[in-house]
This record gives sequence, C-alpha cells and structure tokens, in this order.
Amino acid sequence: MFELSFGKMMIIAIVALIVLGPERLPKVARTLGHLLGRARGYANQVKQDIDREMQMDELRKLQEQAKDAARSFESAVNDAGRSVEQEASSASKVFNDIESDYKTKLDAAAIENSIAAPVAATALTAQDEVAALEKSIAEQATEQMAEIKPMISAEQMAATLTPSPAPPAPAPVSTASVPVDSAQKAA
Repeated sequence: MFELSFGKMMIIAIVALIVLGPERLPKVARTLGHLLGRARGYANQVKQDIDREMQMDELRKLQEQAKDAARSFESAVNDAGRSVEQEASSASKVFNDIESDYKTKLDAAAIENSIAAPVAATALTAQDEVAALEKSIAEQATEQMAEIKPMISAEQMAATLTPSPAPPAPAPVSTASVPVDSAQKAA
C-alpha cells in the first residue's frame, strides 16, 4: 500500500491547516481521532469475535471427540455385559444338565433298587434297603468326585497343615570378653 512517513504527515497537516483554517482544525482533528478510535475498536471487536468463533469450533470438535469416546466406551461395556450374560447362561445350562443327569441317575438307581428288591428275596429288611441305597448314593458321589479335579494335592495339603520346626535360638553374646575402648565409653 502506501507509506506515511513523518514528512508526508507534515505536508498533510500543513494542507489541512490551510484548507480548514485554524478555527475548524482542532474540531476536525478531534472528530478524526474519535472516528479512528472507533474504527480500531470495531477492528478489535471483529478480531475478538473471530477468535471466539475459532475457540468455539475447537470446543465443538473436542466435544464431538468426547462423545465419540463415550459412545465407544458404552459399546465396549455393553459388549462385555452381553458376553458375561452369555457365559452365565452357558454355565447355568451346564449346571442344569449336570443336575438333570444326577436326577436321572438317582431315578435309575431308585428304579433298580425297587426292581432288585422283589427279585432278590422277600427277606430283605428296611435296614438292608437303606444300606443298599446308601451304597448306591456313595458310588454315584465317588463317580462325580472322580470327575472333579482337586485344586490342591493331598501331599500339598499335608505339607501345609504340618507345623514347620522352629528355627534354632541364637546363641547369647557375652560382653565380658570384649574390650571396651575409651572412645566408646565417652560416647
């Protein structure tokens, strides 16, 4: 654009003094100063508005990123919840299957015992029947216990339960045979 050096400004001031005269020049200068001040204020306000809009855009972008992160976290939590529910339902199904197998075996044992009782002899007493039923239940329990693996072996359990021998007591230290230095006595 064009440059306003000190010399050019002096020429403009002299021309203004000649054209406007000494009476009107201070009023025009004052008005011109107010107009320039308003123009600068308006320019500063426009700059602040632009900066504010840029900050708002950045905040909106940040808010969208936070919402996206929240959505992804929510979907991850929902997926984890579904997988836990599926695992729980499969565990419940396995438990129900084991329970129904156990009931079936108990029913089969009861039927076997009820069939075997009349065939064996009529001399069986109630005590013999109870003993046979207890034996059948014990066999089924041992079969099921054989299927379950123990978490700790019998040797490990025995080692844990036996008390360990006490460590030997330290020998007493005699202070009579140790010479005492005069510097140690002062301390």
